[in-house]
Amino acid sequence: MQDLAAKPLDDTVAKPVTKLNLIAGLLDVFHKQNILYCHWKSNEHLDASMTGDTDLDVLFDIKQKGKLLQHLHTLGFKKFDSIKEKQYHDIEDYIGLDIPSGKVVHLHAHFRMTMGETYLKGYQLALEDKILKSRVYDETFGIYTSSPAFELILLYFREALKLRNREALKMSLLNRVNYSENVMKEYRWLKERVTDSQIETILKSLFNNYRPIYNLVTGRFNRKELQKLALLIKKEFKKYRLYSPAEATLTRWYREATVLFSRKLATLLNRPIMSQRINPRGGLTIAVVGADGSGKSTVTADLQNTFRTKLDVYRVYLGRGDGKISLARKVLLGARKMVGPEPKKGTAKKGNRNSGNKQKGLLANVYKCIEAMLVANEKSRNLERMQQAKQKGMLVICDRFPQNQIMGYNDGPLLNHLAKSSNPVFRAISDLEAKVYKKAENNPPDLVIKLIAEAEVVEARKPGETSLEMLEAKIAGIKALQFKDSCQVITIDASQPLGTVLATVKKAIWNNYR
Repeated sequence: MQDLAAKPLDDTVAKPVTKLNLIAGLLDVFHKQNILYCHWKSNEHLDASMTGDTDLDVLFDIKQKGKLLQHLHTLGFKKFDSIKEKQYHDIEDYIGLDIPSGKVVHLHAHFRMTMGETYLKGYQLALEDKILKSRVYDETFGIYTSSPAFELILLYFREALKLRNREALKMSLLNRVNYSENVMKEYRWLKERVTDSQIETILKSLFNNYRPIYNLVTGRFNRKELQKLALLIKKEFKKYRLYSPAEATLTRWYREATVLFSRKLATLLNRPIMSQRINPRGGLTIAVVGADGSGKSTVTADLQNTFRTKLDVYRVYLGRGDGKISLARKVLLGARKMVGPEPKKGTAKKGNRNSGNKQKGLLANVYKCIEAMLVANEKSRNLERMQQAKQKGMLVICDRFPQNQIMGYNDGPLLNHLAKSSNPVFRAISDLEAKVYKKAENNPPDLVIKLIAEAEVVEARKPGETSLEMLEAKIAGIKALQFKDSCQVITIDASQPLGTVLATVKKAIWNNYR
């Protein structure tokens, strides 16, 4: 079939659309380096793909794979592996970060036409060459796409091969025959751009006895009709099966059950359990530190929301304030409120490291010891989970990080003032707490982001919570914090607009990925 590279899909003069810088650069490289490709499905919403809101599903010539990967690396794309239950033959995931927008770009690279049921994709159809040869150039978006006729045929094939026994049961019992509006929107968009004769020409080139398939592909688009189509194309593509029928069923059931169970378990237990994609070269741990009001929780929440759309992200709270705390500490805090109001925050004097810890009376020390040990236990448990998540290849985002240099605040030890107490019990408890903070010191993150702003700026964000004097001490302490040489430390002016801060942080994270 003729390559219609220079011809738009219609006769109107197309207007260029805004693309993310990274995507524009990617397409520019493809064209200049003569990479044979086409965006082969879901072209109805290419506008969303150009702005990074949906994946780029691109078919490549497998003979050019080595050349392609070199250019992807130059552009900053990194290969991530889907979890085993979602890995499919000759489909690979490359993730990039568009720095100006802070958006994650997912290039779903297809080197073979692998399709089929969710969690399996048990067919590999030898259609790549025909799809690439019939590609067309979309002037509006500046990208090669599959021809609408071929894309419509593939839509029928994809949805037919996705059908499982449960869909047949739903059709029988619940009359669930029609597809969702999103799928129908894509179907109608393609149907408007295709003639039956174009479909017939393609199907003639694929099958000797094409007429039964042609009748279904040009007929109604619903599950009942596609079930009939599935029987025909499974017979035609029998030699392209990747699994035997029994193996396919068992594999699909196992994968689906594993993924669903893992997601539920991760939500229930807050454990670092993989469900999407991880870095096969190793995980990355970052920590965001700063004084109260510097934006730690805001930044870490945004990072989690940005990266978890495509990657396995584990966010862990390592402070002692308003984050996720244990049930035991919730009970303790409840009991403390019943006894009397807590001391006002930020009453310590500037430069006094032990201020804020010194409270008179045995009862106060007992309470402080219990609280400090519960906090230390939480930090120890979360540090272990942090290490587990990194070992699995996840992106670990730490809201705060324990430090062993400033006592009494800035997430430092709370019981250092008892290290030389005349009471041996207090000394022993202080020693136990110190071991947790030493553990954190010996296992630092890969990247630490220090959010620094003037005391007046951060106080205005949380007025009345902490005195200016204490804020100045905390900010000075954050500036002075040091970490092991293996840890990269970046200081960011937290008084800048949030978008600027986030762009700087995301760029630092991406640069630290191997």
